[in-house]
Amino acid sequence: MNKLFGYARVSTTDQNLDTQIDALQRAGCHEIFEDKISGVSTSRPALDRMLTKLRPGDTVMVARFTRLGRSRDHLITLMRDFVRDGIRFQALDLGVDSSTPAGKLVLDIFAALAEYDRESINERTQAGRALAKAQGKHMGRPAGVDPEKLNKVKTAAQAGLSVGDIVKLTGISESTVKRYRKLI
Repeated sequence: MNKLFGYARVSTTDQNLDTQIDALQRAGCHEIFEDKISGVSTSRPALDRMLTKLRPGDTVMVARFTRLGRSRDHLITLMRDFVRDGIRFQALDLGVDSSTPAGKLVLDIFAALAEYDRESINERTQAGRALAKAQGKHMGRPAGVDPEKLNKVKTAAQAGLSVGDIVKLTGISESTVKRYRKLI
């Protein structure tokens, strides 16, 4: 007997899978696999478990197309594997069924658009960081200087102690000692 497997994923543990699971249950899925993990993560334990259970003639169903693959390439690989292994794919949000030529075309187009969207977001993020850096804004953890530690490093450095000796003497981390020595 062919089985209907559902797959649902959210990106963070505080997000909720309920709407996806409800849609998959209403569609008649025999078994539903759930992941709470980022889309870019290469580890998807529930997806991997589901993939091992698939047999020719089975169907993989998702409530939302973008929940299945990590990237366009991953989606394309999954779709190719499904076709090769005789697995049908359905995305409820798009009304797409991989067993039809139109469904195959739509899946390829949407996979490309999803990848374009991710790349656009990354591009804008990188541009924003570059602009902030060019404007002299500090990126990352605040530099912060502890006047007491700075004074200890300054005194020890003036006494001719090495970085390693200053670390041992003061208990201040090596990276902080090196950073403070640059300020002296």
